[in-house]
Amino acid sequence: MILILSPLLWDESFIFCFFILLSARTVSISFLREVNSATYARSLISRPIRMGLPLAVGLAISCAVFSTINTQYLEDFARLNQNPYLRAPERPDGALASFNSIWNLLWVTRDYSLQMGNLAFPSWTLWVPSAIYLQSYTVYIFMVILPFSRPAWHVNGLIMFAFGSWWFNSWGWYSATGLFLADIAINPPLRTALFRGWSNSSGSVRMPYWALAAVFVAVGTGLKYMWTAGLDQDFWSGEAHAHPARYTGGSSFGYYDGSQPYPRMDNWLVIVGLLVLVEFSEIAKTILGSRIFKLVGRRSLSYYLTSTLLMYTAGVKIFLYCNVSAGYSSASAKAVAFFVVLPCSILAGEIFHWAIDKPAVWAGHAVFRWTRDM
Repeated sequence: MILILSPLLWDESFIFCFFILLSARTVSISFLREVNSATYARSLISRPIRMGLPLAVGLAISCAVFSTINTQYLEDFARLNQNPYLRAPERPDGALASFNSIWNLLWVTRDYSLQMGNLAFPSWTLWVPSAIYLQSYTVYIFMVILPFSRPAWHVNGLIMFAFGSWWFNSWGWYSATGLFLADIAINPPLRTALFRGWSNSSGSVRMPYWALAAVFVAVGTGLKYMWTAGLDQDFWSGEAHAHPARYTGGSSFGYYDGSQPYPRMDNWLVIVGLLVLVEFSEIAKTILGSRIFKLVGRRSLSYYLTSTLLMYTAGVKIFLYCNVSAGYSSASAKAVAFFVVLPCSILAGEIFHWAIDKPAVWAGHAVFRWTRDM
């Protein structure tokens, strides 16, 4: 069962694609609900501080820890579990290189996964917040237009931009989709049109949009299994090769580079289908909008940073002790490591949230107020 569901539940690309699109949906909510210049300016000014400070502290802790300990145990863990993707974080060459790695997190505009800030962090996933930060400004540019244009043109404009950015191999089409979903949730005319569904001019043919969302999920799921099954590489590279190369002309990729983050269509179809279906379900919206989910959402960055660091340090060492020294089976050792690290991650995440993340939010708002009071 685990193997059957792994393309949906344990697919790394699906997880980070979901976070990128979901972040684009949430970043515009405050402005779309309260359309004024102060709300818009506060979002732009506080964003670098709100994201930059927690990421800088998390990466600084990672650089400090993994530059002082022996990481041979990570290679032992990877060998025991036959996991070629698990690697020790790279070590920047000196204090200045570490500082530059932290500084570049919010400045890299392409090849996110190749930056040292990503390679120096456990799991090599710190490129995701970096991409989310950059794409938030794509959302900011478009969201200021929406309240002052006809709702019907929201659809046409965002679709045209999404197609252009998709053809350019940019994450912009994920950002445009997230903004469109936020617009549907906030804008009454678009929300009415969503529930009304599509029909031809005579009204003889009708299609509810929940059915289209279900088709998106089904098609996207099918594509994910095809991707996992490992179809001929030419099938994927043929489509990728047709896209234009950034800034240089010609074609973009002669082959699919699996080492680079890729805004995949199969993930997009599943994510959009699920989020649209949620809009049709009052029960799902009530559950996802409950206090507990809001609290977890506000702490998600803190949990991500602390849990990753704890799992790559304490978690892996606990597994090795239980599996190698104590003779536990691999599954039992992983269970022990998980249930020990889980409460520690929650506690560490809560401490990080109140000590670093929350002050970053306050600092961002304080800087905004300072710019207005000068």
